[in-house]
Amino acid sequence: MPSATFASALKANLKLNFARAASLAAVIALTGCQTYTSKTQDRDEAVRSGDIATALAKAEKDAESNQNNKDTILYRLEQGAILRSAALANLPAPARPAPPLESAGQTQTNRALNGATPDQISPRIAYLTRSVASFEEAARRIARYEEEAKIKVGAEAGALLTNQANLPYRGRAYDKVMLHTYQALNYLELRDPDAARVELNRALQSQRDAVEANAKRIQEARQLADDAKSGNIEDENGRQGSAYDADRAKRDPKTSAALSNIEGKLDAAILPYGDYVNPFTTFLDALVFTHQATDASDLERARKSWERVVNFAPANPYAQADYRAVEPDLQAPAIPAPTSLTYVIFETGAAPYRDQIRIDLPLFIATGRISYVGMALPELSRVSGHAASLSVTGEAGQTYPAALLASMDSVVAQDFKNEWPVILTKTIISTATKATIDAILQKQMQDQAGPTGALLFSLATAITQAAVNIADTRTWRSLPKEFHYARLATPSDGLLTLTVGTQTRTVTLEPAAVQVVYVKSPSAAAPLLVGQFILKK
Repeated sequence: MPSATFASALKANLKLNFARAASLAAVIALTGCQTYTSKTQDRDEAVRSGDIATALAKAEKDAESNQNNKDTILYRLEQGAILRSAALANLPAPARPAPPLESAGQTQTNRALNGATPDQISPRIAYLTRSVASFEEAARRIARYEEEAKIKVGAEAGALLTNQANLPYRGRAYDKVMLHTYQALNYLELRDPDAARVELNRALQSQRDAVEANAKRIQEARQLADDAKSGNIEDENGRQGSAYDADRAKRDPKTSAALSNIEGKLDAAILPYGDYVNPFTTFLDALVFTHQATDASDLERARKSWERVVNFAPANPYAQADYRAVEPDLQAPAIPAPTSLTYVIFETGAAPYRDQIRIDLPLFIATGRISYVGMALPELSRVSGHAASLSVTGEAGQTYPAALLASMDSVVAQDFKNEWPVILTKTIISTATKATIDAILQKQMQDQAGPTGALLFSLATAITQAAVNIADTRTWRSLPKEFHYARLATPSDGLLTLTVGTQTRTVTLEPAAVQVVYVKSPSAAAPLLVGQFILKK
């Protein structure tokens, strides 16, 4: 076909199909451009308002419709946490029966449920068991991804320029630690201490594995940046991109200022915990291995964990007391130990979430001229409106204010900061590569179909890019903002009064050597959720 005829036909075809393509792109923009944060807004608002029944219904529906896709792990994590809240909220019995558990080491829990009819299992136990099952499913899938990563080294090289929100969610480092921490709590409440120990060991291993995994991710991103600088990058469709210097882009004044704003927010939230350390997990480890110790090695593990808790929360007087109780050099024999102890754990607020921000990214044209393209990045947003304190009233009206133990704002921010160089490098190179490829195609279109064809192509590309150029904002939304705790001698009358803001609850304790009262406040305006369990008879 002569070039003039080809150009004419191409132009006519573009005009004919542009409206159809634009309509399709608009549909994609309305559906595909939704971030995880926007898609789950209703469920998260229900959690924070204390409407746990509505939140659970949404979480169950989400988990059901995402049983086997890229987001399965995340929806199972949300489901598991909200099921724990349902147990605390004393909701009516769930419609579904408690499922059998599959992991090794859970025989005691299974024995308690084996052969029981739904009406013989309390709603609280049913919700806890279903929470265990949700977390189990998430853990199995995480383990599968980790095993595949060991076998298929470099298998995702072709996906490096794919939008990160479209890749499978494999669980962030703090997800894995909190998954096993909540699972340990579930088993403690189900009176299955052996299974709780298994989960605490898994949480500790997850912390250790995270350091090595992050080092590998950073190395991979560095290699990607070197390849892009050399012009050895293709997009997911196999199209070759122009050479691009990501480090130079980061130094651009316009881009650098916007990036500094994101990074500054991270630094403001971070406390000196260390990489991938969750002080609440360390606290639970100390608590279990102190009061459920079977030998000297358990007590030594407890001593080390309490020592770390004191370092993480030096202003917490209860941590100091617990550490003195297990550290021989600090014990004061003149002060008798209480005959029974009650711990009150306070879980408050909502953890940070990832929101989307668009930043101008420089494109370096061969002529030396710089143009900019919009780049979608995640940024961390902290959630306000939480109940900041809990007061516990015990024997003779004595008051014990719960003290801060762990800031999940800090835990999540540190994890995000560790991941940030990888997120930034991949997003920069992906955005720039696609933009330069589109620029080349637009130039070819102009040569073949003239200005009108180039304009139509440019508009269609812009609409499509707006639809798919979104940040990966997936993050476990139903985690709390902070953990606090108080420690006191169990009152002789067995009564505790809990006060959070204007809300007051009286708890009747059980006769036990050591017990735990667990209090959850999704927000300052939400009703308190209260549960309890025996740690040591």
